[in-house]
Amino acid sequence: MASDASGFFSRAKQYTEETFLKAERTELDPHFEALLLRADKTEEHTRKLLSCIESYLQPNPTVRMEEVFYEKLDLKKDNGRMNNLEHLAQTMIEAGEEFGPSTPYGTALLKVAQTEQKIGQTEKEFVAQSASHTLLPIRRFLEGDMRTIQVCEKLEPN
Repeated sequence: MASDASGFFSRAKQYTEETFLKAERTELDPHFEALLLRADKTEEHTRKLLSCIESYLQPNPTVRMEEVFYEKLDLKKDNGRMNNLEHLAQTMIEAGEEFGPSTPYGTALLKVAQTEQKIGQTEKEFVAQSASHTLLPIRRFLEGDMRTIQVCEKLEPN
């Protein structure tokens, strides 16, 4: 730990001298500079990808912001919210019951409503699994590895 702190202070001193005292800058290895550029591009594309996946999984920006709000405050969210397919199924069930299951129209509405409900539940499971298996690792990468790369990049002399 002491050697890490010593290395950090010597790099900080070198950076300060190069910045304020116009000392000669240390040239970086071209391969290292290429890796830094590649890391920046990777972060840029990963952030775009994360944004697109979030938009696909939850197209409503208000609901997306609500989810971020609850996540940041570590609050529990009521997951009883129905998605569009479940709303459609509920409306079809109400209409089918109103027309009566003995009528052809009522029977058709009730059968389609059951299918819509299953599709809606499957969509909910898909979104939940995509969030845990795709979005979470991407966020961990951006908040962990990319942050470490950025810290190292700042410590390197320019």
